[in-house]
Amino acid sequence: MNKKIAFALLIVGLLAVSAVSAQNSLFLNSNNDDSMYQVSLMQAFMHGEYNGVITVGDLRSHGDTGLGTFEGVNGEMIVLDGVIYQAASDGSINVMPDNETIPFATITKFDEDWKIDNISAKDFDDLTNQLNKEIRKNSTNNMYVIKLKGDFSNITVRSVEKQEKPYKEFTEVAAVDQKVFNHTDQTGTVVAVYFPEYMNELNMHGWHLHFLSDDKTKGGHVLNFTDFKGSGQIDEIHEFNMILPSDDTFAKMNFTEDMTNKISSVE
Repeated sequence: MNKKIAFALLIVGLLAVSAVSAQNSLFLNSNNDDSMYQVSLMQAFMHGEYNGVITVGDLRSHGDTGLGTFEGVNGEMIVLDGVIYQAASDGSINVMPDNETIPFATITKFDEDWKIDNISAKDFDDLTNQLNKEIRKNSTNNMYVIKLKGDFSNITVRSVEKQEKPYKEFTEVAAVDQKVFNHTDQTGTVVAVYFPEYMNELNMHGWHLHFLSDDKTKGGHVLNFTDFKGSGQIDEIHEFNMILPSDDTFAKMNFTEDMTNKISSVE
């Protein structure tokens, strides 16, 4: 065989192998969903945009782990293992029907990137400081979802009573209609969502934590706790997708106000 022909066939063969490898690589990566899906803006929610944007059924198609709330700020949402729970203002935990609507939420298809074993934290600030140190090993410029599993000596959570129109800003809602619950000796899971500082106009910078007990009887937005011992699974997020409200309330909102202090005051 002519040497030039043989060399050409070799190159064609190598390119074919490379193409197959690239296709396989793309196929494998498609199974690892590193995207965050968000319903509305935190700033819109803080201004009182509590109208439903999508349904529970629609949200579940975008992920299996996350947090948020329901139309009219009807309790706190915890999404765990593909089930969407409501921590209601009366302290009960409910699995929400597919036709319930959602004004604000963040969700991902959880894909563990690494684990943290033997976490011991005395309170909320201690835990978030440890989580900050952990994500600094990679980058604080990415988004993260963390599932923390373990025991709490005491945990304080909140929920909110469903609001009626005309809706108040959320700072007023939290001041008047927030219900706080203290639970001792609890075992459960915290879903923790982290957004970097440069995304502060889209969501809250830092950590947002919701809790659900193992027996599915207690939960809510985490305000504080004492003596957590457990472990964590970390999912590093590299893609962000968002759906915005399409109603007149959102269309007429003024987003020039810096909401940072108001968001911090209710977290």
